[in-house]
Amino acid sequence: MSVTEQLRELSHHGYPASGAAAGLEFQDGEPFGPGGDTSLTGAARPVTMHGFPASLVRPTETQAAQAQTRARLASGVQPAVSPQQSVAAQDGAVSSQVGALPVLTPGQIEADKAGATPRSQAAAATRPVTQISRRGSGQTTAVERPDTSGVPHEPAPATTTVLRGAYPSTRTRAVQSSKEKLRSIIWGDAAPTAPMRVVDRLTATPFHNLRRFGDSSDRQARRTLNFALRLAETMFHYGADALDVENAIIAVCATYGVENLEVDITNQSVTINYVAEITETGKLTAEGHNTESTGQISGPRTSQDVLDDPNTYSHTVMRVVRSWTDNYAGLANSHQLVTRIIEGTMPLKEAERQLSIINSKPKPYPKWTVWLATVVAAATITMAIGGGAAGALVAAVSSVLVQLVSAKLGAWRIPEFFALAANALIVTLAAMGISALGVDLSPPRVIAGGIIMLLPTTRMVSTMQDAINGFPVTAVGRLLSTSLAFLGIIAGIAVGIALAGYLGVPRIDVSQSSFTSPDAVTNTVFMLISTALVAVTMQAKPRHIFPAVLAALAGLLVFHVGGEYGLGARLDTALGAVTTGCVAALLAARSRIPQTILAIPAMTYLLPGLSIFRGMYAITVEADTAGTGFTGLINAMASIVMMASGVVLGNYLMRPFLERMQIFSHRRNRRR
Repeated sequence: MSVTEQLRELSHHGYPASGAAAGLEFQDGEPFGPGGDTSLTGAARPVTMHGFPASLVRPTETQAAQAQTRARLASGVQPAVSPQQSVAAQDGAVSSQVGALPVLTPGQIEADKAGATPRSQAAAATRPVTQISRRGSGQTTAVERPDTSGVPHEPAPATTTVLRGAYPSTRTRAVQSSKEKLRSIIWGDAAPTAPMRVVDRLTATPFHNLRRFGDSSDRQARRTLNFALRLAETMFHYGADALDVENAIIAVCATYGVENLEVDITNQSVTINYVAEITETGKLTAEGHNTESTGQISGPRTSQDVLDDPNTYSHTVMRVVRSWTDNYAGLANSHQLVTRIIEGTMPLKEAERQLSIINSKPKPYPKWTVWLATVVAAATITMAIGGGAAGALVAAVSSVLVQLVSAKLGAWRIPEFFALAANALIVTLAAMGISALGVDLSPPRVIAGGIIMLLPTTRMVSTMQDAINGFPVTAVGRLLSTSLAFLGIIAGIAVGIALAGYLGVPRIDVSQSSFTSPDAVTNTVFMLISTALVAVTMQAKPRHIFPAVLAALAGLLVFHVGGEYGLGARLDTALGAVTTGCVAALLAARSRIPQTILAIPAMTYLLPGLSIFRGMYAITVEADTAGTGFTGLINAMASIVMMASGVVLGNYLMRPFLERMQIFSHRRNRRR
């Protein structure tokens, strides 16, 4: 075997690439052996980012030493050997560095030829090379030191391609092709069915500009959930719709650092489930980075990873709301409490105290004031629809009887269905009986005025709002409750008409029950008075009565203008409802209260009392006009649907103006 062949074999067995471990094969690169890259700048390739200059990555000390050794070997310069390395070589130790194989200089070769320097019989000359090769983990056979006399030293050419060692700093992302970039733009990084963060539901709501008060621990999170549940129960009890309740829960919990939750609202229950993203290394943020001082960084976790983590804890709290009451003052206070909480300056303890004050605060008006307002409202509504002074007086008297009977039945815990049926029976018998005595009045208008005061207006509008806003279960539950109340009123009217016929009361001309407004001015004036009185019966604050009257005035003007141009009763109702909803939304945002507080009393002029009576009378008495009766009831339900739709649509139409008002409000608060 020639000297060149021996050197080539040694180069194949004795030069590891960049200090790679035994048995480890790398994927890409160039050899660090003979014929390979001997420059320092090629030891590591920096990762470049779009828009930033390429940064130079400095090699490690080991890489620099290996590169210098390769450079000396290529130039024929003898590397410097420390005394410690010389001793180790005499003891038979074999170095793992590339410079472990001695290379003779031309001067040493000439001295060897002359015999001036005796040849050393070190163990390194005959000891087999034990450096592990890339081609296998076994040791090579013993190789004697060849005679290199007269042979010029030159690096042996590399006959095989050896892959360069891969370092973390040299791993670069593959450049995406145009097709891959287009696919990433179209499909995106996340699956199309990825769940939306619950905090994102606050977009375009009065609570979207919240400020975080702080993060919550396990105990603090449970306390926050309990507070949010009591707040939701309070708002539900006072007449809030499901969307306002859900937004309030999410806003309060997010302010106090509890975000990973789910809210479920049904007809009479509120359930909150919270899953905490807690691991052994501490609390994780949404991006998956460790927020504790452990020095560890975790990758992003999916919702399933959070649930599968044995260290994850969760809380589920639920509260059942078994009663409702008209207390718009308490609803306004609870809404304003949420507004103050999301500003990020109120501790949880103070918020709990404020909620307790709201629940313990009495209603703005005593019972006798509400009774008086109900009686006067029945009289003014009768006057507004053309019932006359006599009809207004009869409506007031029958309203007094209704109040007394309702109080007695409420003390006996009689269900609402029977209580409303009894009240409708009293109103019907009073109007038809007094008319039979010869008093000049219109029984249909008197009965209509009493029916309007009996209708569960808040629940009817809230039912349609929940259905439109995406709460079908809540809407179905409320629809069943509202339908039973509606059927109770119809049953009372039917029984009253039947008893009046049995007592010999003459029949009513159904044509008298068609709504013909006495005149626009009279109708508008008395309807505005009724709006203010209805707001009192619903326990609205005194300062909120005038905005409700303004919303009613705007709707009445549009309603009467549409009637003058002959748009039709259905279109007039729709335009009036939308106008009232828009004005109520603006005024409610200015006062920082829910829109319902102003919109429900302002919609009084659209309540279909006459349509309900006409339909029920035609079905009960006139057998040949049953079709007309069902048409009247359907028209009444259509009017109620348009009322609720006007409230919701008005809120959406005014959203750009509401956002602008909030921006001005924040700027004004910052200047203060």
